[in-house]
Amino acid sequence: MATTIAKIFDSVLNSILENHCTLHDGQHGFTRGLSTETAIMSLKHTVKYYSDRRTPVYACFLDLSKAFDLVSYDIMWRKLEGVGLPDGYTDLLKYWYSNQANYVRWANEYSEPYRMECGVRQGGLTSPRLFNLYMDALIRELSSMRVGCHIGKVCVNNNSYADDMVLLAPSVSALRALLGVCEKFAVSHGLQYNTKKSQFMVFKAGSRCTSVVPPIKLYNEPLKRVYSFKYLGYILTDSLKDDEDIERERRALSVRANMLVHRFGRCTDAVKITLFKAYCTALLRLPRYCSASAMFALAGVDSFDAIIRKKTASLLNRVRGSGHSVLSEIADSGDCPLIKQMIARTMSCLIIKY
Repeated sequence: MATTIAKIFDSVLNSILENHCTLHDGQHGFTRGLSTETAIMSLKHTVKYYSDRRTPVYACFLDLSKAFDLVSYDIMWRKLEGVGLPDGYTDLLKYWYSNQANYVRWANEYSEPYRMECGVRQGGLTSPRLFNLYMDALIRELSSMRVGCHIGKVCVNNNSYADDMVLLAPSVSALRALLGVCEKFAVSHGLQYNTKKSQFMVFKAGSRCTSVVPPIKLYNEPLKRVYSFKYLGYILTDSLKDDEDIERERRALSVRANMLVHRFGRCTDAVKITLFKAYCTALLRLPRYCSASAMFALAGVDSFDAIIRKKTASLLNRVRGSGHSVLSEIADSGDCPLIKQMIARTMSCLIIKY
């Protein structure tokens, strides 16, 4: 547990690191203006770009074992010096990491203090940024290669969110070349990929699906092929359809709804409606006798279609204003799914209205 002073000090150092550490666009994790949403969008758009041209995409989802805990301090300090961080700040981080005391708490008892030999601080504000810097050289090396997926002049052969990396290639040989670079980087940086959790998927090229795939190996161990994968909380399938993820969300909503039903299960429908109206009127401070639809209309609550349109427009604006190379390529593309969806929804609403 860090003290208040340590947290403030960590926050100041994090701001300084942000000004000096320029990360590659392939990293979406813990980066201003980017998120799991942009990482998933980049991956899906890249796959769709190739599948529309009837070319399969081979994706490898890599799993690093205890990545944050295996960061080598010596390598980290060299990387900080390489980005031009003033020596004074690097020395501060060195002193902090070399003199921090760690304890294990169990049943209100504390172990003897010990020092960490590697790994960034758990819960530290600077820790995600330091880890991103640690992995940045790998992302840059992969992106500088002439193998893997490209959209226009932008390389998208890798997509990362912190320690979750996906390699994207239009052929098995290209994917093997990318995996070879990852293996060498892991060895030189004291990291280890988990071959049991690392898996690969072949996205369909149109309606075609590659049934036989040559072995794809990591550390000379064949990786398992999957047809769906939960990536950053979203279920990806080889057909790129959203059905499985929507079903997962529907089930989660049903669980929450069933909890309410169980709590008020013995009430009649009339009582349930009265409770719902009472809840809304109390929150919105509306008259006692007011219809449910009037409640939302008077409060200016958007309809479902309006919410979808606004969220789509908001996402498109963030993508276009991000300055991110891959996202800018997506937003400026004539076949951008976001633009198509906005036009389709707007036209459907106009047809219904008139």
